[in-house]
Amino acid sequence: MGAREERAGFARLALPRIRLEWPDELAPVLRESVQDRHTLDSGKLCAELPFLWRAVDAALERVGPGCLVPESIRYDPYEGWQVAALPRYDPEGGLQLRDGVEPARPRARDRSALVQALVDAVAERPSADQADALALLDVLAGTFPLGLDAVCHRLLLDAELRRGVAPGMAALHEALERRPGGPVSAVCFRESAVGSRKAKGDPERDNEDAATALRAADGTLRMAVFDGVTGDGDGSGGRAARAATECLVRLWKEAEAGAEPPPPAGEPPSPAAAPDFPGPGAAVPRTGPPRPAAPHPSRRLLDRPRALVGELDRVVERTGGGAAAVLATVAPDGTAEVISVGDAEAWLVRPLEAAAVRPRELPYTAWKLTPAHTAYAERLRGSSQAHGDTSALTSALGDGTARWAHRVFSVAPGDLLVLASDGATAGERGRWTGEVLAAMAADLEASGRPVAPALAAGLMGRAEALGGWDNATALVCAVGEG
Repeated sequence: MGAREERAGFARLALPRIRLEWPDELAPVLRESVQDRHTLDSGKLCAELPFLWRAVDAALERVGPGCLVPESIRYDPYEGWQVAALPRYDPEGGLQLRDGVEPARPRARDRSALVQALVDAVAERPSADQADALALLDVLAGTFPLGLDAVCHRLLLDAELRRGVAPGMAALHEALERRPGGPVSAVCFRESAVGSRKAKGDPERDNEDAATALRAADGTLRMAVFDGVTGDGDGSGGRAARAATECLVRLWKEAEAGAEPPPPAGEPPSPAAAPDFPGPGAAVPRTGPPRPAAPHPSRRLLDRPRALVGELDRVVERTGGGAAAVLATVAPDGTAEVISVGDAEAWLVRPLEAAAVRPRELPYTAWKLTPAHTAYAERLRGSSQAHGDTSALTSALGDGTARWAHRVFSVAPGDLLVLASDGATAGERGRWTGEVLAAMAADLEASGRPVAPALAAGLMGRAEALGGWDNATALVCAVGEG
């Protein structure tokens, strides 16, 4: 045996013995508080996060960057947020706290830990790592608290957190909590294009997308995008999308025709008619305001997402094709709704407050409103090892059992509500679609062009630049003051 081999046989690894003690009782980890104990409502998670950022900044200031792991983020309903920071140790096993010379700026490990803790709190399973957490956000964001995907992606931008987590996240939280200060108006712009690699020269079969919009008498704007499911090239997807569009427009118009006009301002509703002499056993006319008239069947359908999706499902099924769909309404009071089936998407693009935007920072943010009903999404729910075709649908109009998602949210002046087929929001490697939409809106605003119509057209050009593999259709609704 040579001298080198002989020395290698005596190599040892020396590890210190460190005793870890917490002076205070640890609160439950965030996932346990949200999913097991239900002491924090997942729907209120984003609204509570500014209080967490202050605790995180205090931990970084006291202990030093690099002290967070996903289990560090904890919550107690009485004590609030708790950050269990893991400090560095000196060779003697003592705590090596921060010297205070450098700014307390979170490291990549800290930012990744925050993202994983937030996603783990609302996902069906804990994430394996940062990439897995972002994958869950990408396909399931519509089932998570609205804006959580925007929060997590901003946390990963180191440049935004140089002054600390709380100051760096303040502009986004203001945008998430923004509500309309009065009536709003809405106008919609549509663009659709055939992917060059999909075109065969047949207008009836090439573009299997369809889109429509209609304004109600009260000012409510209703919009929809249908993406025909491509079959064997027989055009069934296009027929399905067009049939769904015609059905939806008919329901919209029937609802308008059946709606009784409101009484003039200041005029009370007319009293209900009652018999002059009720006969034996007849109900005595009640005093007070009359019962409201029963709504028109089509209006009831529009107010019930399950019934509306069921009607569209039956209509599409008769065509022999299928379609993904995303429908939305924007009411004059700023209340908006979105219903989605399949992989058609809806995004809300919102400007940040001008005073809060720093140089070289995007003046817009965006978050996804809809989940994906795909085989990949289903596999990802249960395993971080999910892979395969991300466009194989598990739900679509026409399959007789269409699953759907429904969200209600608020819009404010300056917002852009984007409805799109999957071809218009195709992903770019290493780039989040929300960042793409925010950057496009910022560039268009800086150029002086009308942002909403130019964004719809820009999405068509982007789809072609990415290869033109699919049809692309986008409706962009611009929200303004009423």
